[in-house]
Amino acid sequence: MTTIDRRTNEREVPLLMRATEALLLAAHDEEAVLATATNLLGEHFGYGTRSVLLYQKAGDELVMGHAAGPGSDDPGVIGWRRKLGEGLSGIAAKTRSIVNVGDLWSDPRTVRIGPEQVSRLCVPMLVRDELLGVVVIESPTRNAFSARDEELMRAFSQVTALALIHARADQRRRNTIAELQTITDVATAAAKLDLDASLHAAAEGFQRATTSDSTAIYLWDEPTSRLVVAKLTFDPQYYPDDYEERVRAQPLALGEGMVGWAAQHREAAMIDDVAQDARPQPVRGIPLSSKAAIVIPLVVEDRLLAAIVIPLVVEDRLLGVVRAVKMGVGAYSQDQFRFAQTLASQLALLLSAAQASRAQSQRFLELSALHEISRRLSEASRLGEVLSYVLDGAIRLTGAEAGVVWRLDDDDKFFLAGSHNLPAERIAQHPPNAADSVSRRVLASGRPLRVPDMQLLGKGRWPEVVPHLHGLLGIPLRSEGHAYGSLLVVHRAVDHFRPEHERVLEVMAAQAAAAIARAEALEEAQHLAITDALTGLYNARYFSGRLEAEIQRAQRYGHVVALLIVDSDALKRVNDQLGHAAGNDLLVALAHTVREHVRSSDLVARFGGDEFVVLQPETGLEAALATAERIRQAAFAAAEVAGVERSVSVGVATYPSAATTADALFGAADAALYEAKRAGKNRVVSAA
Repeated sequence: MTTIDRRTNEREVPLLMRATEALLLAAHDEEAVLATATNLLGEHFGYGTRSVLLYQKAGDELVMGHAAGPGSDDPGVIGWRRKLGEGLSGIAAKTRSIVNVGDLWSDPRTVRIGPEQVSRLCVPMLVRDELLGVVVIESPTRNAFSARDEELMRAFSQVTALALIHARADQRRRNTIAELQTITDVATAAAKLDLDASLHAAAEGFQRATTSDSTAIYLWDEPTSRLVVAKLTFDPQYYPDDYEERVRAQPLALGEGMVGWAAQHREAAMIDDVAQDARPQPVRGIPLSSKAAIVIPLVVEDRLLAAIVIPLVVEDRLLGVVRAVKMGVGAYSQDQFRFAQTLASQLALLLSAAQASRAQSQRFLELSALHEISRRLSEASRLGEVLSYVLDGAIRLTGAEAGVVWRLDDDDKFFLAGSHNLPAERIAQHPPNAADSVSRRVLASGRPLRVPDMQLLGKGRWPEVVPHLHGLLGIPLRSEGHAYGSLLVVHRAVDHFRPEHERVLEVMAAQAAAAIARAEALEEAQHLAITDALTGLYNARYFSGRLEAEIQRAQRYGHVVALLIVDSDALKRVNDQLGHAAGNDLLVALAHTVREHVRSSDLVARFGGDEFVVLQPETGLEAALATAERIRQAAFAAAEVAGVERSVSVGVATYPSAATTADALFGAADAALYEAKRAGKNRVVSAA
């Protein structure tokens, strides 16, 4: 340590005393040390230009640490850097000796960095011969600095160097604590497999440990082949209110910006000056001359930025990119870059584990949903139930907003069999019978079909009815070579459906088609069990059950019920004269006549032989007699068969006036029919 002569000017000792006190008090923060040093020099030497240049060993160069005085806010000063040996300060650093130039204009070694100055004093900052940087003071006066000033500045630079050493050691301790805390936070979130919490912890920790101004974590979106912002943290004092919105609105392709470059090359980079870095390609719609083409968006104009970009890669699989930026050229240290890479490696493993867990969870949910749907389909006995379960299951498995099932009839034409969250009546008016419809195409290929935007399918099709829906996925419903129709699910987002949706719906559709076939077979069997094979009317067994139920209902609510028994007067003669085939034709024609002249709410059945019954709920005797008479007249008006008239006799009875039980009511109507036959046939008789 240089000793100050006792004859030192009285102004010099206070400077060193103040410097020792102020710099050591500021020694917890490097920026504070540099600012304090330049302020003290200004107070002592006058407020000319003074600066502290820092030595960067990696580039063997000096960079601007802090400047004060005239011209200190000039971009050229802020971004100043020189190789050792270049200019007066570079010579002072390389030779580890003081350089004092009284007339800059006459010294060929001079490299101008500030406003017009005449004298310059450059003093290296050394600690045990380790170079930390150079302290520079300037004056507009020729030969402004004396030998005594040199000695004073040598002592001052040593005090400043010691303060820097302490500040950097303190910063390393804080960084270590911040790094450990960050790794702990990320590990804690990762242990819970909480992806969002882990991303938040990583972004905040990255920002804190690297002292960045903005940190973003981009995730690779496979379907769109874009890098999308998943988490963003930044210092709001440096960015406008819409900064986050602008960042999130710009997904990046491989090679776009420094983020896309890191993803494409799978290479981490510490960029000292992003505006001068030539590696990244420009972002779409942003000229390369704009710094926003490098950092998206670089909304702080006329500022120089450093950046760190690290791809998140596991087993050569790209998961995303971490990007951090900070004001100032060369603002990041190698230690910060090293930690950033360590944290990024941990984050990549976390993302891989989280994605695997999410995929496993999704698969489990799919299997659970498929199991539940399969169970419901296996238990469903009615076709309506099956179609409802199919639509609900398809929407649940794909996240769709609506769905529709189109069925094929015997003429190979589609009809609407079921829908969910759609205007069914309007959609039913637009069956997809065209050869190029999605339903026809999936049935022809036997494979699913994804349509990014069904509104582009053309005019005159059912999607026009729901213009707010776009994404569509169509699945054929086939079982054992038989085509039943198609299942279509839709979503308001364009291109919503993914290959995994196709896969899971194919599995469900196979079960659905089998369930539809089973339900149809069961319904057909049930229909045959209650239907007369010749006429297609209900049979006697079904009628008997309905008659009993209707009488019970009438007793409960105090209603009336009418029963008509219609008997052909001509069947025996037709059978005898023309054969049983003609007799069957007569019965079919009579069944049609009866059905045509009753209400849709009335139940018509063939009771046996040539007898037909009509059950009329909530109908009194007068209305029942009118119905019977219409049937009789219609039958009698029909053309004769080989000279045989098609007349009928009808017996009518009502509850409760003629009888109070089902059996008694049938007996009363049958007795009335017998009376009509006995009285000459072709007439209507009511029970007393």
